[in-house]
Amino acid sequence: MKNNRVFFSALSLFLLSCGVSYGYVPEPQSEGKYFTSKGTKAAETYEAAAGMPTYDYGKGIQWGPVHLKPSVDYSFWWGDNIFFEPTSEKSDYVNKLTGALLAELPLSGGQHLLSGSYQATHEWFNRFVDQDHTDHRGSVGLNLNFVPFTLDVEDTYERTVGRANTEFTDRVKRDENAFHSLLEVPFASFFLENEITDFDISYERPVDAVFDHNLLNIYQRVGYDMTPNTQLLGEYAFINIAYDQDTFGDRDGDAHQYMLGLRGKFTERIAYQAWAGAQNRIYDDSVRPDFNGLVARAAIQWDPSDTNRLVLRGDRMPQESTFDGQSYYERNRAELSWRLQVAERWFVNSHGMYSFNRYSRVTVQTSGEQVTREDDVYDAGTGLEYRMPNDIVSIVLDYRHAGRTSNIDGLDYEANEISAGVKAVF
Repeated sequence: MKNNRVFFSALSLFLLSCGVSYGYVPEPQSEGKYFTSKGTKAAETYEAAAGMPTYDYGKGIQWGPVHLKPSVDYSFWWGDNIFFEPTSEKSDYVNKLTGALLAELPLSGGQHLLSGSYQATHEWFNRFVDQDHTDHRGSVGLNLNFVPFTLDVEDTYERTVGRANTEFTDRVKRDENAFHSLLEVPFASFFLENEITDFDISYERPVDAVFDHNLLNIYQRVGYDMTPNTQLLGEYAFINIAYDQDTFGDRDGDAHQYMLGLRGKFTERIAYQAWAGAQNRIYDDSVRPDFNGLVARAAIQWDPSDTNRLVLRGDRMPQESTFDGQSYYERNRAELSWRLQVAERWFVNSHGMYSFNRYSRVTVQTSGEQVTREDDVYDAGTGLEYRMPNDIVSIVLDYRHAGRTSNIDGLDYEANEISAGVKAVF
């Protein structure tokens, strides 16, 4: 259970950083005890685990009561289309260096945890030196693990030029702040969850400032333990959309979301969750298209063995758009990650993502043709990792292929990347 929490925290960061990045917009952490959280008092393992230490004392550097966990990662990569251009692709060799420090302060013998981290990433290009940049990311978190309830709070700030989503293919400088909290209250066979995510994004270039906005999501869930391995859940979410400017008309709006879900275990090695429902997304400007339709999300984790793990995730959700004054696009996305230990110190890491995006209204192309934009976006890669006998240093070789196919002229691209590097985690 504790290992699942650590794994999915790392997995979330991995999925947000690999491929065509979507920015650090927090996804709802609704997987429950079978993926990230502890579960209810009706669960067989709850009484033994409630209020007990959740912190694993292990690797790191001890500084008084604080555990410091530094890491450094260097890679050298080549890309055949570094600007994600539809034609006349340009290639380059790039050096990438990342340094990070995680500080953890266990409280009450590890029952609670206060943490903070900082990460800096610098890339310097061989041909296109104007693309050199440094990204910064910092976070603070607090995990409270009481018997009557648990509360996890985290705030992450990032200053970055990483590709923001499936629409921005160039590197756009921006500031992002993401707040996330999850409160779990178990009682008898029922339990309550309250989750809040607050995401704020601000662009540096004046031409992009029209997309500065805030997304506030408040989720309220109620659940029931049908069996020791199956939970039935209901969820209501309120979403507030607030833009700083009204250049494209009033883009502010609200959404109400209603979902039913199941989560649990098929076997000891297969855990799942599945949600489905509807969202009513209404913009203040009556001229803007609203979204009234099906929403869903699902995840399944399969551990064929102790050295083999596959995770499949999918969702259907509307996303705010930065294209052609659109309100939103419908995102239908599936992601797969696979980690396999093939020998004592050899690992294979693979990932894949496919998304079909459909936009809220027609776009008039330069030819005069009216088209509702539809995109197929994909990103896949695989890599080989060798962990040195000291269990600190690893050597990594990766390959990645990404692309987009669109029915709008000039938006297609394909890109390949090959990288080799070394990383150390103390």
